[in-house]
Amino acid sequence: MTMSLIGNDKKGFTLVEVLVATAILASGIVSIFQALFIIMTAFSYISHYLDIVPVVDEKVWQVQDEIRRLGPNTAFVPRGEFDAGGKKFDWVLSTQLADSESKLYRIDLSTQWKDGSRNCQLDRSAYVIFESKDEKK
Repeated sequence: MTMSLIGNDKKGFTLVEVLVATAILASGIVSIFQALFIIMTAFSYISHYLDIVPVVDEKVWQVQDEIRRLGPNTAFVPRGEFDAGGKKFDWVLSTQLADSESKLYRIDLSTQWKDGSRNCQLDRSAYVIFESKDEKK
């Protein structure tokens, strides 16, 4: 006759299995939070970028128009600051003669801002030809 040990058929998890499952779950949660923070940083950058693109483009168009109408000797404000989306952005403007024969001028506008610990920058360039009133006739 064989005896059956009814009390030894315990079902459940051992402490090692529980610790391994907890470690795997914890690393998964950490990975999800890291991805969330990366997405939030990217979203912040893109939202600021979308706030300033129209302002920067407008500034470049204004300078193009002034050079087209008044010529290269127009006095430009070389740097400044503007507010877009509740955040301050610094900008630097430069103009230079790209081709003296065709009187082609290059306009460069650089905008910088700080987004958390990251320094961000947006550069725009454009060209414009100045035709004096004497040349148009």
